[in-house]
Amino acid sequence: MHARFAKYTRMHTIQMLDANMNNHINLIVEGSEGGTQPVEVKLISSNVYRILFSPGFVEGIAAGDVIRLTDQVTGEFEVIEYGGNVSVKISDISRIVDKLPEIDSILTKIGARRDGNLEHVAVWTIPVKFGFNDIELSVANACKILKEPEWWYGNVYDSQNNPINWWL
Repeated sequence: MHARFAKYTRMHTIQMLDANMNNHINLIVEGSEGGTQPVEVKLISSNVYRILFSPGFVEGIAAGDVIRLTDQVTGEFEVIEYGGNVSVKISDISRIVDKLPEIDSILTKIGARRDGNLEHVAVWTIPVKFGFNDIELSVANACKILKEPEWWYGNVYDSQNNPINWWL
């Protein structure tokens, strides 16, 4: 094989792999004075990405959503297609980590997948097809095992606490 062709083939293969690999992009964390969170995504086209895991600190999106990155410096974005999932975040004043297996066993009954956690907070992706009543009942049951839990949806309400209604 000619050296130039071999170099081109290796470079072309690397470029193809890069296009098919998952990446992280930094998305804005509202109310954090310029803070961002790295979010794992799959590149769809220029500045358009599918969210692979619901982020813990970025509001307004869940796994499966397709976004357009509108400002690479600040991490601002717009949702161009919702993926049919809600993001549910649960926090507690005590360590939540020790309770995660029990919480997971409750939430997986409604199709939930835990996408991340820290010591006092965790985030799950749940298909909206299970309905808000079942989701909220399951989350309430999961919260019973915690000391002083708080939970919220990550992509159901806007920053003024109005329903986004993407599921209608």
